[in-house]
Amino acid sequence: MSEVTTGLLERLSELLTLAGALFFLISAIGLLRLPDFFCRVHAPTKAGTLGILLLGLGAVLQSLANGDFLWLEELAILVFLFLTIPVSSQVLARAARRRGVAETERAAKEEA
Repeated sequence: MSEVTTGLLERLSELLTLAGALFFLISAIGLLRLPDFFCRVHAPTKAGTLGILLLGLGAVLQSLANGDFLWLEELAILVFLFLTIPVSSQVLARAARRRGVAETERAAKEEA
């Protein structure tokens, strides 16, 4: 690969990594600030999934820029996480609903 392409891949990798870290920060803030369990599960699931996707894509681009072949393994990990994170949060929410975990009044009114 040429130096220009390598430099471009590295800069794009840095941008994606920074964006992924920002989404993880948003996810953590949502986890701390939201009112009930169901909302707290929702924030890390959505923002965290996008954050891990961006971080993983940044790692894949960095591997490609370095000429490594580890990007296939990183891509497989991304696919696995992208499929399992939403499913696990759905299972947590169903279990909480069956156990009778209370919602905030605002969330209950919006659902009705």
